[in-house]
Amino acid sequence: MLCYHGSPVAGINTLTPPPGGPLYLTNNRAYAMFYIRDMEINWVTCGVRDGVVVYDELFPDQLRTLYAGRGGWLYASENDGFAPGNSPWIVLADKAVPVVVVEYISDAYEAILREIDAGTVRVDSYDPPPACVLAEDGNGINLYAMSSVCWRGLQEILARVSALERR
Repeated sequence: MLCYHGSPVAGINTLTPPPGGPLYLTNNRAYAMFYIRDMEINWVTCGVRDGVVVYDELFPDQLRTLYAGRGGWLYASENDGFAPGNSPWIVLADKAVPVVVVEYISDAYEAILREIDAGTVRVDSYDPPPACVLAEDGNGINLYAMSSVCWRGLQEILARVSALERR
């Protein structure tokens, strides 16, 4: 079975774990597309339910804002005894693994829209965002189920959206 790793970085022939941690891969190709992103923004608000990626759009046009025009690669490796991750769609490698398939994605947003049309991705939009995400005390984010979401990240995203709207 192929396992995927999405990245904005070109030319990877071997996927290598970062220092001090495992390499994360997924058995869900569509889910890997959400990692073709600005690496300074750790804002992947999705998970997989019943084989379908469910993306939580916490502000209007979040998907478009984060992924439109962003190119990158899906790298695939054979599952060679990867360890299970903290979610059923995640696997972990503790050693370097060879890339066996490379797929260039010229625009992650357009590719994700095609996955939506194919039924492999669903977008749940929230306008306004859920109160648990916007809680003023900063603890509200802890109630939100997505482990990769952080309060500072939300503020960065909203600031970037605001700057785009002023253009």
